[in-house]
Amino acid sequence: MPNFSWRTYLAFVITGIFIGLLVTAQVRSSMPTSSFIYDQLTVQKDLIRDYIDDQALLKSKIVTLRGKIDENQAKIRQSTEKNNLETLKQLKADVGLETAKGAGVRINLTDGMFVNRENIETVDQSLVQASDLRDIINLLRTAKATAIAINDQRVIASTPISSVGNTIMVNNYHLLPPFNIVALGDPELIMPRLADPQALPDLQKRIKELKIQFSAASSDSLNIPVYNGNLTVSLLQVASTQTP
Repeated sequence: MPNFSWRTYLAFVITGIFIGLLVTAQVRSSMPTSSFIYDQLTVQKDLIRDYIDDQALLKSKIVTLRGKIDENQAKIRQSTEKNNLETLKQLKADVGLETAKGAGVRINLTDGMFVNRENIETVDQSLVQASDLRDIINLLRTAKATAIAINDQRVIASTPISSVGNTIMVNNYHLLPPFNIVALGDPELIMPRLADPQALPDLQKRIKELKIQFSAASSDSLNIPVYNGNLTVSLLQVASTQTP
């Protein structure tokens, strides 16, 4: 056996230790030190999957909401059309273009018993005058009558009540007595106004003196026809739809 000095042994030992450290370092460097990258990829895949699921859910909700929107819009259109029709009907009723029915008062007014209206020279307080009819109509309006007619002629705001000689004209139609005035409204409000001597003093005096004949009675069922006169449109203007 060769005779080695202790220095030679020491050199071999140090060299072996160094080689062992190198091998150990190489083995450790070839092994993954952490699973961080794998975990990160897994998290990303989960996020993408959750995002796709959320998108599908949101799309489903959008489809449902659009269906509800379409349904509500259809209801709004129907409601608007119905409201427009009701508004139009009410406007037509207000201007007398709809038949009116309901409770109210029926008034009969006619000349005195011994006068002849056909005699154009006759000017007498025993004749019913156009002014008498106008006074009664004005009184009925103050008593909140909703619809009025004279001998089936609907009286509206623009209805002319005038006289030509001894002939009375309503809506430019010639009318002769007896004059049948129908008014829709509250009889408990209208009847006391008609009986008030202060309301129509001249007419009340002539009725009391039997110069003209007058009667009034309430009724629960009255009919007033549609206005069939001319509509005055000279003051109407077409509304512009253009915005300024």
